[in-house]
Amino acid sequence: MAVAGRALPLRGACNARDLGGLRTEDGRRVRRLRVLRSDALTELDDGDVSYLLRDCGLRSVIDLRAPTEAEADGRGPVADSVPVYRNIHIFGAGRLRLDLLQVAADGTMFDRYLEYLEHSPGNIVEVLDLLAEAGNLPALVHCAAGKDRTGVVVAVLLGVIGVRADDIVADYAATGANVEALRARVQQARSARERSADLAEIPDWVFAAEADTIRKLLAHFDVEHGGPPEWARRAGLGQAAQQRLVDSLLEPADS
Repeated sequence: MAVAGRALPLRGACNARDLGGLRTEDGRRVRRLRVLRSDALTELDDGDVSYLLRDCGLRSVIDLRAPTEAEADGRGPVADSVPVYRNIHIFGAGRLRLDLLQVAADGTMFDRYLEYLEHSPGNIVEVLDLLAEAGNLPALVHCAAGKDRTGVVVAVLLGVIGVRADDIVADYAATGANVEALRARVQQARSARERSADLAEIPDWVFAAEADTIRKLLAHFDVEHGGPPEWARRAGLGQAAQQRLVDSLLEPADS
């Protein structure tokens, strides 16, 4: 599978992986160690930080959490060690953390993902523009669990550069193997103001990373917007920035 071998060996994060190796419709692949995705970075140890800085050459951290969330839970040690740290909040109508909400009657995250597209299009494009600047790569994009806010942003990014739908779905669904570890991490990391809420009361589907959910989102892009590249263009992504993403993130086509 295209997702095999992409997990990052971090002891302080449980849902971290490289986008490298994913395939495009024209047979190209995403370059290794250009864009990484992860859950929160607050528990990284010295070995993790060394791996990201020295082995991966990390230059940027893009934090998709709310500013109050980042302040309460912390940015993590690697954020203070890279040239670029940006907090770009991806939010829906409520602007609240998904892991604390019972958000959809149909038992999926799809409606909340549509809220991200509706309420945070400029912020999503801001992330893409940041990634399009060559001096900012390699970059790591993360939120709290590395699943929802990160999942939508990564799906848009991969769609914009032409990664095939099956690989986008597989990358999203790879979080499924980490759900129990994420539950434990969220419970441990929750800030004092939230400790009164019982994590056990949150339904399982809030933590789920079902392939059908992201497949449905990709279908929404195609039917309602003409695909992720067109959605991003309408949201403000320039053609030059899109081309820079393609050039910097994809391996050259075979001659």
